[in-house]
Amino acid sequence: MENPLVAVITSSAVESRVRKRGFRSISQLLQPFATHSVSVRDPSTGQLVSANVTIDFNDLNKEGHLLTLSVLPHVLFEVLRSKSHLNDALDSFEAALRKWAEPAEQETFRTYLACIFVVAGGEEKPMSELSRLVQEQHAQQHSSGDSKGLTPSHCGPPRWTTPNTLKHYFLLHDAAEDDEARTTAVFNEMCSTYGMDYCQMLRIGDGVVSEDLPDVWRDSDELDAILNAGLRRALQHAAASAIAHQTLERKPSATSVSTISPSYAVVQSSCIPSTALNGYPGNGKSLSIGEHAISAADREALKNVTLRFLKNCLIPHVERLMRTLLEQLAARRGLIGKSLTSGMKKWFGGTSTGNLQTLSSVSFQPESVEMQSRRLADLAFLFGLYSFAHSHYRSVKKDFEHSQAWLYHAAASEMAAVALYLSDNKVSPKQFPKHYFDAALENQLTYSGKYTCVVRCALNASLVLSKLSMFKEAATLLSTASSLDNDMCVAVTQAHASRNFEEAKMTRKAAFYRILAGNRFMKAGLKQNALECYSRALQKYANTNWDSIEDHLSTVLSADTSDKSLAVACAIRLLRESAIQTETNHAAFLGNFVETLTRFGVSSETDPLALPVPLLDVQATRVICGERPQSDDVPLNKNIAWIDIERAAYHTLAGTSAAFRPTHLVSDDDTDNQRVRSTPPYERFRVEVHLRNPLKTSLTVQNMRLGIKEVQMKEGSEGMQPFDGQELLPTLTFLPEESKKIELWVRPTCHLFGFRVGSLLLHILGSNGSAISGSLPMNVRGKRLNKNAKQMKSVVHAVDERLRIHVAQKQWPLLDFRIARKNQPQVFCGQAVTLNVEIENIGKELVNALCLATDGLDCVSVSLVDVHGKKTLVKSSHSPTNSALLTFELEGVYIPVREKIWLSVTVRAPALPGEESDIGLVFYYRGENLTYRQWQTVVSLRPVPLFESSAVLLDEIHGIVAINMRNVMPANDAALARCEVLRIRLVSQNINDKGCWAEVDNANVSIQPMRVGSQVQLDCEQSCNACIRISVPSGVKTEDYGVDGVSWWLSPMSVDPPSWPAALPNVSRTVEDSQHPFDNYYQLAIFWKASVVDNDGHVSSIVGETFIDEPLTAAKLRFPTTDMWSLKGDSFLRDGQSHSQEPPLNIICRPIKPIRHNFELNRLCQIPLEVLVTNVDHGKRSADLTLRYKPKVTEAVTSLSQLPPENRQQWWIDRELVRSVIKYGESHVFRFVISVCQPSVYDVAGSQLVLEAVFDDGEVKVFKVPNALAIVSSS
Repeated sequence: MENPLVAVITSSAVESRVRKRGFRSISQLLQPFATHSVSVRDPSTGQLVSANVTIDFNDLNKEGHLLTLSVLPHVLFEVLRSKSHLNDALDSFEAALRKWAEPAEQETFRTYLACIFVVAGGEEKPMSELSRLVQEQHAQQHSSGDSKGLTPSHCGPPRWTTPNTLKHYFLLHDAAEDDEARTTAVFNEMCSTYGMDYCQMLRIGDGVVSEDLPDVWRDSDELDAILNAGLRRALQHAAASAIAHQTLERKPSATSVSTISPSYAVVQSSCIPSTALNGYPGNGKSLSIGEHAISAADREALKNVTLRFLKNCLIPHVERLMRTLLEQLAARRGLIGKSLTSGMKKWFGGTSTGNLQTLSSVSFQPESVEMQSRRLADLAFLFGLYSFAHSHYRSVKKDFEHSQAWLYHAAASEMAAVALYLSDNKVSPKQFPKHYFDAALENQLTYSGKYTCVVRCALNASLVLSKLSMFKEAATLLSTASSLDNDMCVAVTQAHASRNFEEAKMTRKAAFYRILAGNRFMKAGLKQNALECYSRALQKYANTNWDSIEDHLSTVLSADTSDKSLAVACAIRLLRESAIQTETNHAAFLGNFVETLTRFGVSSETDPLALPVPLLDVQATRVICGERPQSDDVPLNKNIAWIDIERAAYHTLAGTSAAFRPTHLVSDDDTDNQRVRSTPPYERFRVEVHLRNPLKTSLTVQNMRLGIKEVQMKEGSEGMQPFDGQELLPTLTFLPEESKKIELWVRPTCHLFGFRVGSLLLHILGSNGSAISGSLPMNVRGKRLNKNAKQMKSVVHAVDERLRIHVAQKQWPLLDFRIARKNQPQVFCGQAVTLNVEIENIGKELVNALCLATDGLDCVSVSLVDVHGKKTLVKSSHSPTNSALLTFELEGVYIPVREKIWLSVTVRAPALPGEESDIGLVFYYRGENLTYRQWQTVVSLRPVPLFESSAVLLDEIHGIVAINMRNVMPANDAALARCEVLRIRLVSQNINDKGCWAEVDNANVSIQPMRVGSQVQLDCEQSCNACIRISVPSGVKTEDYGVDGVSWWLSPMSVDPPSWPAALPNVSRTVEDSQHPFDNYYQLAIFWKASVVDNDGHVSSIVGETFIDEPLTAAKLRFPTTDMWSLKGDSFLRDGQSHSQEPPLNIICRPIKPIRHNFELNRLCQIPLEVLVTNVDHGKRSADLTLRYKPKVTEAVTSLSQLPPENRQQWWIDRELVRSVIKYGESHVFRFVISVCQPSVYDVAGSQLVLEAVFDDGEVKVFKVPNALAIVSSS
């Protein structure tokens, strides 16, 4: 706050002695010892009030209040620029404003209460010099105009609090130079002339100067340096303005205007010499010529001198002055209420209703009642009488309001609020009159108060309100000062507002005001302060979707700040993906990034910086060990158990007892990468990376290569070369937002034990052609672990070692696989897809073993093709370690270096449309040095329907089956789609001793066509039925009908049918499910060929085979053992059984399909039951049949409790008795409908149906009907 001000006038001898001690002036020497705790008497009550009072000493020859418009702004500019931290700069600004601002006419602060005259005891005529100094002060104070005879040119004229200024006299005695006796005599003469109470001897030079004493003048030295720099700046600005003005006067016709900036930036001028300016050097250096040579004894003497002056001289003088003013005010107010003579107002036109200019020009004479009241309040405030001061501020505030002197009213309102807070620190925020500050600041701004008064009012309000925890109110009030026409002052108030908003937890608003303050600081030329505001604001706006603000702040900070880490971070932040940026902006950001890193020299080849672009998808990194597979040949992971297939192939070649270790030639995010893999020497170790340019401008990178770390040489090979080569991409350009897959490699030698790929090294090219080096780190994260409770609750990832590699000791065999597949737009269900595989040994090792393993258990066949095109079927076997895999070992195959072999692999497409099939093939081979390698591929089939088939049983007794064949291709989908059936065969499978399904010989069963010589050709949407008879072989010669026992050839075979396995059963079958021990699983296989011409003109000639279940065994029926419809005669075939042992009736209950019924919609569910009875009596008799339903419960049921548990699931039959007469050789079907009321499993035949037959000769027999189970479930 404000302090009492005392003037100091010294002689030249005093200045010389003080300068020798390292001080600019006597005031600088006294100032650190000017604070004391004293007691001041209240003029209204007479009570003593304790207060801490600090006196401000000003040497009038060197110091004073700086000129408000021409000097003070430049000094304040230097104050803000001198501090490295913004908070320190703001505090120093406030202190400098209070110290150097000129006094306002609306108050008596910063006016001199007293004057101290200092002469040296060693002077030639000290008393004459003292008299001269007193006369100079009197002349200055009582001159008619503003006399500046005592003050420097950069300061305003001093103002005095009262006409009768207190005078005090110091006699300086330097013990090192002055004579003690002479000084004592001079001091006695001073005391006799001016009085003992007003004279003191100031002794220095006593004791020894110690370096351990604290430097209490450090702050003063800093202020002197700042003041000197500010004065130099003011002088340069004034000279530049004068030169510009003279230039315009010499060229009156010029249309240009002055380019002198209204800000306080330095204007360099070569015509201004670096000479001293009013005692200050012009080079910006401090005036101190050495260390401060003041001992501890001297410091104690200085403290006592100032304390004596304050207690014995200044405070009594102020107390008398306050009593006098209080009495005068009481007398004058008591006589006439308000003085009409002393309170004369000077109006410069207008009345009370005048304009703003008129109202702001109201002034009062110093001896008016209002100004005397204001002087009394100010004196009380300066000496800690805050309650007394508050009451008088309130009183005079009302007087100024009545007189419409609004600037006076604003100053009084401001100090009334401050005095109230200082008088009662426990005042609550609700009780505090915040409107005092609001009215004061509003009037200052409205009626054009000085900017120093406006800023001081805003800062006082901020200080008081923040002490009361009214941070939001303080910030809001500070923000109103933005209408000032002074960028520097507005920046200071907005910076204070941001601090208050932050204290109020309004962080976003605080960041906004920091940006506003930064903009004003930047306009004022205070770049350092502006950058700190931007830096603090960026912390709030970063990563909050305020992209425009974030980019603006980052651009300014990266280009202008001297903080290397901040500049680099901001330059990196600009190169992020943004939807609102344009190509031009991103190009500028990229150039700024390169320039920033070049300016600071951040990145180098030895210590590369992690670059923000291009973006590297580290998790998508793929590693390939060796020259094969090629990048395009690596199959995608389609949930194929590659490890199991590789294990099956390994054990096929090495035996089941050999220890298996996967080769893992390819590692990506889907593989298990917890173990370190091996790569063969002298083959490329390839790394595929996915890079993306997130910018909307093109990006050019140069010299891209792999960054190798942790190179480990084998023992004894430390001096050898670790690598035989490395790929370097000289230039790579990314288009805007373009993604690219890049493959980089190194070729390790056999001398290398292992290494790790740690990064991508590259250079980024800027728009100006300069480039900076950097890296893209490759820290791959493993898969997340969730095996235990800790891993499930917290995010824990496994180790990923795909980029760490060991180099194998031996070279590996190397085969090149080239697969040719017929180009076909579509694949059809059941089609044979042929892969022609050419295998060449491109390595340096002989391959002495080769096998193929696949998970296509029932759809793959392999043939070895010689140079003449002859195919030799390769025998397949189930894997010894996994019965779900099939292996094909090429026994006796050797592939020398640069030699080739050929294979033909046939794959059958899935039988059902829409079913996706991915069949994995692993070619596994071994070199002569017992090293292994594999090559993987996937056959992906997405078939569409073309040929469909189904079978239905027509006659269970004779095994007659109807096969329905359909061409399901719609006529609109193809120009031509003709299917021709070539062969129908019966396939039998059984579970072997290894638990695997295997095709078996079915010579005991044959198929016979019901029509000889028929051919089946089907066009689009056509169908055909063919009837065959399936039976146990009889005496009929099947070759007469175009069949070979289990096959029926419908057309001449123009192509060789594939030798693939039969389709696996749809359901699991065991021996216990069979009807007898030798029962097998039978299927009908329809082999067909087709010619398809689609609407685009593509022609496809294909073959395929469709497998369907054989209907007899599917219905759990036996094949017939007699040939009743022999074409050679009418007699029945016998199988050696006697006729008497054969039953005269054949009774069959047709199977009942499972039924799903909604009992909520319909309470009763109906079950169809069909009983087929055939008369096969050897005596060819007719039979009168009676089929009777006989329930298990015969007694009447009168209650539910009488029902046994097994009969509570009640069911009813529609007819309890049916009859029919069947002649010999005829059949009859008895049909019933059974109703049930709840879901269950029902035996609807068996002992509950009794068949009674009466033959022609009167014989009566009763037959048992077979059991028939019906499964009813609820839907």
